[in-house]
Amino acid sequence: MKKLEFQITDKGSKKYIYKKIKWDLSEQLDIVEFLLENPNYNFVKAGKIVKNPESTCGFKIQTIDEYETAKFIIYLLVIDGKIVKGGKSKNPLPSRTYGAGTENNWTMKGSPSDTNYVYSQIFRDCLKKGIDVDFYCYAVPYETKKYNVFGEIKTYECSPYEEYEKALNLKLKEKLGRNLIGEGKLLAPFKK
Repeated sequence: MKKLEFQITDKGSKKYIYKKIKWDLSEQLDIVEFLLENPNYNFVKAGKIVKNPESTCGFKIQTIDEYETAKFIIYLLVIDGKIVKGGKSKNPLPSRTYGAGTENNWTMKGSPSDTNYVYSQIFRDCLKKGIDVDFYCYAVPYETKKYNVFGEIKTYECSPYEEYEKALNLKLKEKLGRNLIGEGKLLAPFKK
């Protein structure tokens, strides 16, 4: 697969009038090559998009056991073997909010973010077409610390996961020569 095609409506339009979006993935980074060239990036294939008929969005992120509750992760979102986005999540991967991007929420209410809606549309389309959507992850180390906050002891978890994500995206941009296809201008009719 070289082209990813999916449909969107206008945000808050209250009409299901669809426009086709096309992403040409042919020049995106290949996950296997990227990881072979960067052995210090200890990513594992930790999750994938699977059908979930009980959910209003129709899908969920299914993870391997080690990542079911892992916090402070960075990830590579991979479609059909091509890296489309590098991201981070403070919370476990299954709790990512992509599912909030239902067509009803977007079209009728105008409430989800562009990111949640577009990726939800992509995930649903890929499931229909049998295209793999995988999450390659790395659990960034974190510490639990106690602080005296005005006489009350509070416990906080601290991690440099945001710095890891910045370094990851810088490396991806450097390797590709530009931002990944899944960053910015998600509603553009064509992206390469």
